[in-house]
Amino acid sequence: MNTPFEFVLKVAAAVAVGLCIGLERQWAHKEAGVRTFAIAALLGMIAWLVTPALAFVQFSMVLLAVILINIYSVQKEHTPEITTSFALAATNLLGILVGMGNYFLAFACAIAITALLSWKTELITFTSKLTTTEIRSALLLAFIAAVVFPLLPDQTIDPWHLLNPRSVWLTVMLVSGLQFINYILLRQLGHRGIRYSALLGGLVNSAATSLLLGEEAKGDRDTEREAPGNILLSDATMILRNWVLVLVFVLPHGIQPALATIIALAPMMLVAAGVASLALVFAQKSKCDPSSRQTANGLWKKAEERREDQPLDVSQRSLEAVQHSSTLTSEEKQSQRPEQLGDELKTTGSTRQSPDETQKQFLRSPLSLRSVMHFGMLFLLLTIFSGLAKIIFGQLGFLIVIVVGALASAASSSVLVGQELAQGTVASAPAAIAMLLATIVGLLENVAIFWSVTRKSNLSFRLFLFTIPIIATGVIMVSLGNAAGF
Repeated sequence: MNTPFEFVLKVAAAVAVGLCIGLERQWAHKEAGVRTFAIAALLGMIAWLVTPALAFVQFSMVLLAVILINIYSVQKEHTPEITTSFALAATNLLGILVGMGNYFLAFACAIAITALLSWKTELITFTSKLTTTEIRSALLLAFIAAVVFPLLPDQTIDPWHLLNPRSVWLTVMLVSGLQFINYILLRQLGHRGIRYSALLGGLVNSAATSLLLGEEAKGDRDTEREAPGNILLSDATMILRNWVLVLVFVLPHGIQPALATIIALAPMMLVAAGVASLALVFAQKSKCDPSSRQTANGLWKKAEERREDQPLDVSQRSLEAVQHSSTLTSEEKQSQRPEQLGDELKTTGSTRQSPDETQKQFLRSPLSLRSVMHFGMLFLLLTIFSGLAKIIFGQLGFLIVIVVGALASAASSSVLVGQELAQGTVASAPAAIAMLLATIVGLLENVAIFWSVTRKSNLSFRLFLFTIPIIATGVIMVSLGNAAGF
């Protein structure tokens, strides 16, 4: 039996739920506003307190009223308020939940409904940027999680007790899901600046991000100056991803096994972020420095003179057309014949790629069938080889497999180290050394990729010099960790 205080509490809760959703509808200039939604919630609450049967009857009446109102709106050639109608019916159900005494679920749903209603523009913008490939990738993730995973046996299937199919597939699901979320964020935010591409790209694929940044640096002076700092940002997020993946698999068994790895990689991440910040600050200062600008202009003029001696292909002609048109003054542009300027811009538009197009070219969805199978097979082979190497060569064999695996995918090596730590088959110190070596391989691989794309020795050497403090920090921290007994 409800006390008077409980009645007052339920009335206040029902009104609060209705006001929460109704205020948003009132702000959106809908006919059903604060009063309508508050009354709908109160109606559901009162009906439940009278009798549950009456609550179901009145909910049916609310649905019928909503349907008739929308039919009337269509007959009057007005747009039917489908979203508001569903929100009103949901508010009535939340009033019933309040009458039942389930305050938490009622308020949680009210907040969720209000958020969905108020984020209309943001959600439409988000969905409009999704491609067919990304939607299919999301369906693929649902398939491998809901269909494939339950069918796999949860036991080892080999005589050495190395392979557990369900454990391997769980790893594929977790890593692919995290990378897909990062990829979607990168696709949504990448057009706002190269910094987003560097930070989020390092979480998805640092090697592909280095390739992307190298391509961007080839055609723009400012991007070239900032390229080392941006790649170092990518390195910092790559290191973050590596130790977080280790921690994800170790954490259910306690943080102690992964402590040595965190002690080694976390300072490396901080140093990488600090060095990246310094590199970007120096790039901004050199951009504003007249002497450095004159030096850069001289180098670009020499490069242009060398290109003049060689036959130009279509892409080079379009790039020079853009540079020429961008350096003209307003009077020169007016005096230039319109058809001449139009031809230059037409040629440029057909060949020059936008940053988003370049980003799509190098950073593909990690949930395509090919990517998922590639990562799954790679992780499967690493699991097999690392287990056999430990049996035959001991800890040295495990380290070799982790380092070789990092050349193909540092994420797969990190996950493997995390699983081995969770199972207790590898000690903390060898695991920290393995993750240090895998991270060093990833850092040097990014430098090599950047040089192979840009062919700028001075810029690549500067990036290598910036990388040295990061590597040195990792070596020092591993040494201190071993000395301290972690």
